[in-house]
Amino acid sequence: MSEYHKIETLYERDEQTHRLKQPLVLKNRAYGIVNPWVFTEKIDGTNIRCIWHDGRVTFGGKTDNAQIHADLVKWLYAHVTPEGFRAAFPSQSEQCPVVLYGEGYGAGIQKDGDYSPEKRLVLFDVAVYGDHDKAGPIWWLSDENVRDVGAKLGLDVVPLIGEMTLAEATEMVCVGFSSKLAMNPRPAEGVVGRPCE
Repeated sequence: MSEYHKIETLYERDEQTHRLKQPLVLKNRAYGIVNPWVFTEKIDGTNIRCIWHDGRVTFGGKTDNAQIHADLVKWLYAHVTPEGFRAAFPSQSEQCPVVLYGEGYGAGIQKDGDYSPEKRLVLFDVAVYGDHDKAGPIWWLSDENVRDVGAKLGLDVVPLIGEMTLAEATEMVCVGFSSKLAMNPRPAEGVVGRPCE
């Protein structure tokens, strides 16, 4: 249930090396006419789902069979609670699942632990499902609302880079930039972009 969709790269990759083709070639020309985009920092970690349904909170990884670090599970149970969900979604029926999508990060998930000395969660998306989730989410929350949910639950949310053109974001990634989330200096993993709403 509720596995997160794959985030596609906008550019074509070489089939042998898996590196981006040079010069850069968009996978779909339509990407080039979308302007502006809104970008957030891509965090190097492990996919985590926090699922609120029938008054209970459960956790999953990228897939239903994924293993989650024991320290991260302990942190999740302490910080992502049914009471927190009720406060963040006061009018939402507990029979309609809400899923928080985030990235588990911290020492032991990344070898250097530059993001954090403890394992934690950073939120990047939220979906609200209907009574029968097989059809997929009823709606995805806007970035502004994801940040509001994160604040109400006391969770970090992926750092906002801002609105820019695809060319500007591509240049930023090519030049490199520092992570806004990391406690110790480290290059950012990259960016994740969405067309502006």
